[in-house]
Amino acid sequence: KFQPGINTGGFPIELGMTGSAWYSMASFLIAIEECIMRVISQSVLCFVVLCFVLPAIAAEDGQYPENAGPYTGDWVGEFTKEEKKHPEIGAQVIPRGSETYEIVFQPVLYARTRPFIRLTAKVKDDKLVFDENDYYGEIYGDSFTGGRHSDGAKFSLERYTRTSPTLGLQAPDNATIIFDGTSLDAFKLARTLEQTWEIMPGGILQAHPDVGNMNTKQRFRDVTLHLEFRLPLMPGANGQERANSGVFLQDTFEVQILDSYGLPGYWNECGALYQIVAPKVNMCLPPLQWQTYDIEYRAGRFDDKRNLLELPRITVRHNGVLIHNDVELPHGTSYSAEKGPARPPHRPEFIRLQAHNNRVQYRNIWLVEHKVEE
Repeated sequence: KFQPGINTGGFPIELGMTGSAWYSMASFLIAIEECIMRVISQSVLCFVVLCFVLPAIAAEDGQYPENAGPYTGDWVGEFTKEEKKHPEIGAQVIPRGSETYEIVFQPVLYARTRPFIRLTAKVKDDKLVFDENDYYGEIYGDSFTGGRHSDGAKFSLERYTRTSPTLGLQAPDNATIIFDGTSLDAFKLARTLEQTWEIMPGGILQAHPDVGNMNTKQRFRDVTLHLEFRLPLMPGANGQERANSGVFLQDTFEVQILDSYGLPGYWNECGALYQIVAPKVNMCLPPLQWQTYDIEYRAGRFDDKRNLLELPRITVRHNGVLIHNDVELPHGTSYSAEKGPARPPHRPEFIRLQAHNNRVQYRNIWLVEHKVEE
């Protein structure tokens, strides 16, 4: 009952149809098949987007939530019983992922003091609780209470938010604007790539993990530099993989940017002259808070034969606090044990913002160039 040699796609077609009718039917069936395949391919694409692309985007967006959670940040207070020698106490609560936090108890925050203790706390029933090495306590809402088992001392803390006094500092009339939130005209890419760093809503410059460093088109020697930066929330990362970036003076000397909140403040942590000098004090604020660097940089001095007469010098204020005071820079920043550190440059060079796989954010970047007198 069916015409031999014709692909009917499974539909019974009676004999007696004309040739044109057969071709019309075949075209109709092919069109249906193409439509079905298009729907299947679009469904697969939607599945890939829903299962892989959107979660990745959400993960990146999750690095800048509205806040760092109910526990993260600074807490200050005092012992309410028994403790008389050191009545004041502060705590820095650091997110470590998987509902785990590190708490650093100190006599005073943002000072070179030995911590009372570092311990681990876990979230349980909407509370952050700990009981470790003599210290016990909990955070619930805005209440942070606890004590010590050994001597019966008890403490009560409240939230504390430190803000840099130079946040939003306006550029003077003679300043060179590096980034004011409107364009990237002052920058060039360190590598020739079509992509670049992103200007986010609110005039924020966000580092792009897949793109190289951002260098200024203009080159400088002696400068006063102001910049503001914000660290993403990366509780599952550690060390140099936790919100890493940096600003380079004369393309040679790095002032490190890193989420070093609550850490001791070593020579490779936030505020350090990377691998040269540690900051006098770790002034790194919790992730998501805007921070400032105010830098005075004096380039090296050379004779007419390019012999080095004076080393470069740098003064850095992190969130308004002096962390480096007229420090000599004997060599440039180096990352490789096989390659020696760079010699201080004799020519003007660009300001560099480092890309280091993390979406660190910047805003309000400007500098004042100073005349170099040899």
